[in-house]
Amino acid sequence: MKTILITGGSGLVGNRLTEMLKAKGYKVIWLSRYRNIKAEIPRYRWDYHKEEIDTEALQQSNIVVHLAGSNLGDGSWTKTKKQQIVESRILTTKLLLQTYKSLNIQPEAFISASAVGYYGMHTDDNIYTEDSEPARNDFLSRTCQKWESAAFQFHEEQNVRVVALRTSFVVSKDSEAFKKMVLPTRFGLGAPMGNGKQYMSWIHIDDLCNLYIKSIEDSSMSGVYNAVAPQFTTNKEFMRTVGKELNRPYIIPGIPSFILKLVMGEAAGMVLEGVRVSSQKVIDSGYEFQYPTAKEAIQASANNEGFNQQ
Repeated sequence: MKTILITGGSGLVGNRLTEMLKAKGYKVIWLSRYRNIKAEIPRYRWDYHKEEIDTEALQQSNIVVHLAGSNLGDGSWTKTKKQQIVESRILTTKLLLQTYKSLNIQPEAFISASAVGYYGMHTDDNIYTEDSEPARNDFLSRTCQKWESAAFQFHEEQNVRVVALRTSFVVSKDSEAFKKMVLPTRFGLGAPMGNGKQYMSWIHIDDLCNLYIKSIEDSSMSGVYNAVAPQFTTNKEFMRTVGKELNRPYIIPGIPSFILKLVMGEAAGMVLEGVRVSSQKVIDSGYEFQYPTAKEAIQASANNEGFNQQ
């Protein structure tokens, strides 16, 4: 069975993907800040700041899943934070490519994370597909464009099959962002973000990880795919569903926009704005969603978190 090299393996998606890959018989190794090849998941060291990497990790792996990147929702987007967000995605990708080229080897495929932020932090009634134009004058969109461009250099320079999954909000019992979203509802204070009219693209973590696995196994997949569930929903509708599934009241009006902007700064745009993002290309590739509706995804995740207990 093939060996999968994961960057950002200790994160939310990386951990779950590792579990699912191992269950299918794959060998999984991580690139990490610390080397520990005797760990349950062997870890090889890298430091993109110093342009250092354990080359044996690349030499023994067949496919790379690149998930590394500074958390977008962790704190306000200061100038320093923005630099971390960009560099942790672009410089890590460039380091991987440069190292593969220096070793005169290449992976069978390079599977990279991206984000639906490519389409921008705004709200309108358009339906965005992989062929839609990116937003202008938008930090998150510019970051996603650079992110994907760096990933596709693997194809340009090494003719490697590249897949970029534009990921939406991840619904998971282990997600800190999902827990924070659900917590007020648990105490009877559930409410939409702002006016709640913004569309909210989301995906259950198991569907997201299964899309990564499909990208690994299906050689016909290449290019960009929207990793979003097929159901369109607004933030107001999503939060109302959370309330129903947890048997808690739902309060209107929502959390005032100015409070979120005060706390999150520019990053508040990620929750106060949103567009409809199409999953049709993923569906056309033959993928069947395990959790196609918000009700199913929330039910599975919230129930596992024990939030339904009185």
